[in-house]
Amino acid sequence: MSTITQSARGEECLVRLPGICNHNPETVVWIHANGSAAGKGIGMKSNDLLGAYACSACHAVVDRLVPLPAHLTREAAKLAFHEGHQRSILRLIEKGIVVMVRGKVQVAA
Repeated sequence: MSTITQSARGEECLVRLPGICNHNPETVVWIHANGSAAGKGIGMKSNDLLGAYACSACHAVVDRLVPLPAHLTREAAKLAFHEGHQRSILRLIEKGIVVMVRGKVQVAA
């Protein structure tokens, strides 16, 4: 398990799907971006930097493990993930897990 995925323990959900999010830090995990543009394929996860802190409820919707609720469009779910990704990268920087060294992004071991 990487430093990034381990860092999810006790975090708040940063995807925050309206009407879905359970706001329970005990269920938060690091979820990976979907789609080939993120490097995801059959049996392959995207790079850890292309993820977000998400509760179990938001994770299930983003990964299409449950049907999309009537009040939410697929586009809105994708937007929530991408906004959560941005908030999560900032959180990783705040925690010192992602740092810039000589102009290059590095993940702490």
